[in-house]
Amino acid sequence: MQIQRNPFSTCFTEPGKLSYIFAEPEDQNRLLIEFERHGFKGQIVGPHGCGKTTLSMTLADHLPPQFSSIRRITLRKDGGIKTESRLLDHQYLNKSTFLVIDGIENMPWLHRKVFLKFAQQASGGLLLTTHQPLKGIPVLLRISPTFTIFRRIVSHISPDHEFKEYQLEQIFEQNDCSIRESLMSLYTLWQVHKQSFTPLRDTQSAQI
Repeated sequence: MQIQRNPFSTCFTEPGKLSYIFAEPEDQNRLLIEFERHGFKGQIVGPHGCGKTTLSMTLADHLPPQFSSIRRITLRKDGGIKTESRLLDHQYLNKSTFLVIDGIENMPWLHRKVFLKFAQQASGGLLLTTHQPLKGIPVLLRISPTFTIFRRIVSHISPDHEFKEYQLEQIFEQNDCSIRESLMSLYTLWQVHKQSFTPLRDTQSAQI
């Protein structure tokens, strides 16, 4: 049997490769309605590895046509800055631009205060991801990662393979309920024991 490529590689699991999984199907529409009610300005709050970046991308994919461009700025802990733009008609920040700032807590306090004031005035929409809520910007959602969501993500990533429930629970707890770190642990587990990960369809065929 040919061993499949590790489904937990970052090329399959990094933000943007998967849509955010909501606890309830109607939660996405509720969040979009709330976002629009606040003039498309808000923040997503939650701990490391809970899916904030993925959710910000999912929301950005459902913006109304009034936004002709999306600009994303990622602020890293080491002070590095990564910018990405999806340009349709306009190149510069203006009222038709939707701005996403990922990891805003990594910007020094004074710089953050000045920058956010400018960003709110210059852009048509603003979405932040942060570990702690910032004053003056509506909190759209506080994410608390749960094992149920983690289990659903694993099933979505690798639907043809079965994992023991206790094993997934142990991985989730060992990684302090960080979905990102837990998926990285599953990557390592797969690499070490990949011979034992027989696709369910192959197992079922062998039993017929």
